[in-house]
Amino acid sequence: MNIVVLSASRHRNCTLKDVAGGFGTVFTVGNSPFARLLEIAKRRIAAIPNITLAYLDSMLTAGGASVRILDVRRADQLVPADLYLISSSIVDCNFEHELGQMARSRFGARVGYFGTFASAVPDFYADSADFIVRGEIENLAPALARGEIPSGVVDAGFVGDLDSLPFPRWDQFDIQRFRYQIVTGRGITLPMLGSRGCPYTCNYCPYRVNSKYRVRNPEGIVDEIDYLHRKYGIRGISFRDPNMTFSRSRAQRFADLLLRHNLDIRWGMEARTDKLDPELIELLYRSGLRSVEVGVESSDPDTLRANHRKAIAREQQERVIECCHRLGIRVIANYTFGLPTDTKEGIRDTIRYAKKLNTFAIQFTVTTPYPGTPFYESVKGDIFEKDWECFNGWTNVFRHPSIGTEDLHRLREFAYVSYHLRPRYVWRFLESTVLHPWLFPDPRPAGA
Repeated sequence: MNIVVLSASRHRNCTLKDVAGGFGTVFTVGNSPFARLLEIAKRRIAAIPNITLAYLDSMLTAGGASVRILDVRRADQLVPADLYLISSSIVDCNFEHELGQMARSRFGARVGYFGTFASAVPDFYADSADFIVRGEIENLAPALARGEIPSGVVDAGFVGDLDSLPFPRWDQFDIQRFRYQIVTGRGITLPMLGSRGCPYTCNYCPYRVNSKYRVRNPEGIVDEIDYLHRKYGIRGISFRDPNMTFSRSRAQRFADLLLRHNLDIRWGMEARTDKLDPELIELLYRSGLRSVEVGVESSDPDTLRANHRKAIAREQQERVIECCHRLGIRVIANYTFGLPTDTKEGIRDTIRYAKKLNTFAIQFTVTTPYPGTPFYESVKGDIFEKDWECFNGWTNVFRHPSIGTEDLHRLREFAYVSYHLRPRYVWRFLESTVLHPWLFPDPRPAGA
């Protein structure tokens, strides 16, 4: 059985498929010269692959299939195969649809789509697919390797025991180009999943669409890091979990095991600030933590509560972020503009609060109603955009009660440009990059 596992993108800006719950994003700031410069910088900083493709390569190869991994930018890069498994995304869905049709017409291949967008909107791919997977395709991998091809919409369910999955196989990937300089300024960075799904109930969160919350044992996570370090020579790990420290005891166990194994690995994670404290942060730092991504979202707690997000006290956010700054951990703070109760002044206050926190990196996204979320259902009647690829995390697609689309986009660009053109931020940038080795000497000797 000859199987192609395919991811596709034709965007110029930095495109990350393994974020936003698997819908993907295309980094967009604006049209000013400095906005364009930020977009170029993002392309140079981050290149992280979709880990599901590596899981599939491992499982399909173990099942006896001949597997080819393709990262496609042009239609002429397609190759003959019996089966095409195409990773879906919202930001490249039109291109993915086109490629499925071409694989069928050119090679007579069977075509299946998987991923969050295919699960949420299976009808979009109906005329270019033999089957569309709802849930996690890993559950179907053994049958697909044997040539058992389903039809229609297939409910695959979710992997019950994440520790039963084999380690992802990266042999076919050009891993030398994978990097995330916020985690480590040198060497290969690969993604990992220590859990799947999210235990919280934010109504706009895309992580709720195609997964339920499950965790791996810390022992298995550390074993995978050790394996990746020995086999592929990686230097960094970017954890794709939206809440790496949801369980404090589990996070402590993971850090203790990393220290015991004495692995010279730097890693980054996402976490909520109410699930962090100085003692835990210092332990994680000693084990290799070098970046943490937090969701501040809005400075207005009422706006957050109206969308079923637990508001975190400013004092807690500031305490955690200051602790990270003191240790030299790079902090990425995420904010969203355009929740229904947002106002222009509320967004400006969020921008001011972001400047007060003064983190190394920020993301000012425009609230996106991802299909399959409660938020999508609540604003469905106000969605004016017909092209799914515009649901990219930076483009307004629905009529806001009080803010026009152009105003939202102008506020987004103003936020990015004004944030970065401050002397206080310039110092943070220098402190976190050029001066970092001298200001924050590593507590663990290189090569340990």
